[in-house]
Amino acid sequence: KALPNRLLLPASPQHLCEPVASPSAMCKGTPGVSERVRCRVAIAGAGFSGAILARQLCKEPGVEVVCYEKSAKSSVRTHWTQPVTGAGLNLNPNALACLEHFDPELADKLRGIGLPRMTVRASTIEGRTLYEQDFVREGLADTHGCRVRWDDANTLIRSEAGDCIRWSSSVSSHTIQEDGSIKLTIAHEDGSTSVEGGFDLLVAAEGRYSDTRSRALSTPLTTFGDVCNFRILVPNTQPNGMPWPAELGHGLFDDLQLIYNETPSVDTLAADSALRADAEFTDVVLRSSPRVGIMRIPASKFKAEVGESLYIFGNFAIPCGKDVPAGAKTAEAMHCLFTPAAGEAALTPEGAFVREILTTNAESLHWSRFQDIPVQFSDESGQVLMLGDAAHAFCPSLGQGATTSIEDACLAASELIGALRQGKAAALDKLGLVGELRSAIARIGERQAERVATIRDISTQAGEHIRFQIGAQDGRAALDDDARAWTEDAHSSGWRDKMRHTWLGYPKLAPLTQTEG
Repeated sequence: KALPNRLLLPASPQHLCEPVASPSAMCKGTPGVSERVRCRVAIAGAGFSGAILARQLCKEPGVEVVCYEKSAKSSVRTHWTQPVTGAGLNLNPNALACLEHFDPELADKLRGIGLPRMTVRASTIEGRTLYEQDFVREGLADTHGCRVRWDDANTLIRSEAGDCIRWSSSVSSHTIQEDGSIKLTIAHEDGSTSVEGGFDLLVAAEGRYSDTRSRALSTPLTTFGDVCNFRILVPNTQPNGMPWPAELGHGLFDDLQLIYNETPSVDTLAADSALRADAEFTDVVLRSSPRVGIMRIPASKFKAEVGESLYIFGNFAIPCGKDVPAGAKTAEAMHCLFTPAAGEAALTPEGAFVREILTTNAESLHWSRFQDIPVQFSDESGQVLMLGDAAHAFCPSLGQGATTSIEDACLAASELIGALRQGKAAALDKLGLVGELRSAIARIGERQAERVATIRDISTQAGEHIRFQIGAQDGRAALDDDARAWTEDAHSSGWRDKMRHTWLGYPKLAPLTQTEG
């Protein structure tokens, strides 16, 4: 009997501070195939990992899939709505490469709703060039990524999951019965509950705050870091809402640009500003080089009223283990953080745009902190599989959250469907089939846990360069060292090798061939 996957990788301290469904709501294998049901799968959450796994499992004869999604079919989360519907999403090369191997049709569809993600260019708000990298040309990746609207990507992958998504419902409890089957309590939008049973596998794909993971393993310990994140999506126009001049075409920005203020200064604050007496702001926040990433996002392919946008995200240092200082979230703080010591006259047009947008929209920014949880893909029973952020949430500094969720889903589909086919070929009974699924879940953890733990640590490390070096009066030395890390293979950090591991080390999976019922 295969042992369940119990591999649990703790949150790394290296860079962080210590601290039964109706037929209309399920897929039944390949349409038109009539076969006795051999396996029933419940998926909690229709995000990237849940919906992509459901898409694959629904094609398999003899498999019933029910995917419970808490949101309504047309809903958009609140923090995706400022000031235009949606949010930007950076799908990195490893996600697209994994999909191109395993599900090229879905990869093509995702590229079809996005723009190419080919390069990253880093500079300062005063115009000093740090580096520019083309991932494929530099040998760091074997394909380019994609920048899409988050809501468009969700709409696409959920539509590709077929009719198995049960909207406005969630898994509120689960128990594994004596016969090995799984019984669920389902919470509905109107406050009612129902009980559904007979499942052989439960997949937790509800994201960072997965209730299924908390029930199966207890609430994961969160390790918080000393860097914050903020983000916003704005129309791709001038700050006053006017279109860009014709000579600028689509505007100041296209593919990803990283823009730093390497000389933030208290002297850019008004003489009577309360921030001058705020030690957390002056001694921590201003001892870092605040940065933003900004990239152009296409108009929605599903909502005609939603036009082209700019996705802006950013970071700066915060006190270790504490919340983002309230004073640092204000318009006054944003103006200070993105004004160089030489004054606003030194700002490039890009720098001036960033400062104006962040100052004007300070109250609309979405805030979070660098944080992660231990990596774990299954519970003690071996019948509850965690995927995506439910298995390994970590900071978004390299855009690997949704990206690794896509990897997880492809790998899980490959292993689970392989186990189901092996069970069918061997004419296994229900108990034998569940044993095959447990072994498949164990292999998923064995193949992916170390990889995502490494990506987690690399993502945390990616935020370190914004802090001033010891004894430095500004961020120049730290940013110059980061530029060398990105451009020199011999750099002591081994950063380029780490990025090759991230972008080239994805699971290499053969596409699944369709089988007869």
